[in-house]
Amino acid sequence: MFKKLRIVFVSLVAFCLIACSNTYAKEEYDSLDKLASQGDRYSKEGSVFNPIDGGYSFTVSKFDGRQTLHTWNIPEDKELSMEIICSLTDGTGKLVHVDADGNVTTLVECSKDTSAAVIKTISLKQGRNDIKFVGYDCEKLDLK
Repeated sequence: MFKKLRIVFVSLVAFCLIACSNTYAKEEYDSLDKLASQGDRYSKEGSVFNPIDGGYSFTVSKFDGRQTLHTWNIPEDKELSMEIICSLTDGTGKLVHVDADGNVTTLVECSKDTSAAVIKTISLKQGRNDIKFVGYDCEKLDLK
């Protein structure tokens, strides 16, 4: 009885360790189907998301996966200009726009070796438009 219980316990612990890895984040980083889906899948620590000066600030101690940061449901097509600043101390991350047709456009990409500050104009299509952050092994992410 105790032997079976121990086997079940060890199996559960092994499963949890495997499930908690960030392998999914690396595999899904460039998957247009996953990025275009409405579901989020992420793990993060020390996250703060605040409105600032007509925009947003997103800071995270550790991040793996994909998270929707903002959604617009708009009645007609329009253009939007945005300034994006992104830095992190480790890992790789990017901010993407998913339009109403499911098209994914990378707005900015940064890694531990490259921070970014850009001004982008995006075409919002009638319907649902999402801004998502996607990354793996990200540490000390600062996105504005």
